Amino acid sequence: MDPDKVDKYKQLPLSRRTIKDRQHELATNSSEQLISICQIEDAYYLIALDESTHVTDSAQLLLFIRVITVDFKSYEELFALATLKGKTQGCDIFAAFKEKICLAQLQLKNLVRICSDGALSMRGKNEGFIAFLKK
Repeated sequence: MDPDKVDKYKQLPLSRRTIKDRQHELATNSSEQLISICQIEDAYYLIALDESTHVTDSAQLLLFIRVITVDFKSYEELFALATLKGKTQGCDIFAAFKEKICLAQLQLKNLVRICSDGALSMRGKNEGFIAFLKK
């Protein structure tokens, strides 16, 4: 920052809406960069899933992604947040996962690892998220 212009910076309006809009822009930008890295460089990626219930009793699925490029550069970011409607069974989690992956146009062939908690809805042999992913 230019020391001569500090007073001008102090005069900038920083309303709640301005800050919220800027944070949204930054989050969107980082997600878009990460997705473009996956698509352009044909990079491999890992996904970590975490399903939890919000205080308002709505279930949310967080998807974290780690991308590793051909030249071994690594990027890690919150990839998506999905609100699960109704139950939080393996099929519901898989549907939300599939929707976010398709929306980002990521190739499932480049998915090398999935990490999740040990919940039955994730690891169930027949009806868990992993079972649906294998199918």
